[in-house]
Amino acid sequence: MDTFLLDASNLFFFFSGFLMFYTAYRDRKALRGYNLLGTIIIVLAITLGLAFYTQQGFWLSFALTLPMYIYWIIVCTSILRGRIGKTISTPASGA
Repeated sequence: MDTFLLDASNLFFFFSGFLMFYTAYRDRKALRGYNLLGTIIIVLAITLGLAFYTQQGFWLSFALTLPMYIYWIIVCTSILRGRIGKTISTPASGA
């Protein structure tokens, strides 16, 4: 009962993660509006949260947070692929 509020909040993370997956699946252009630095900070924060859940043995919270974590990893990867692709495909000026 000590972790009831934590588990309840992570239940919202769980369901919102699937809703965000659904939105990104339907419209991949939705992933283009995210800021890279902000996305990296979110991924770092969720990673640290998952590490804390593991240390404390909060396995339900860990499992419920995974869909949200996976979503943000996909967003971060998508942004990085877009930026790397633009950098590689841009011809060097002055050649």
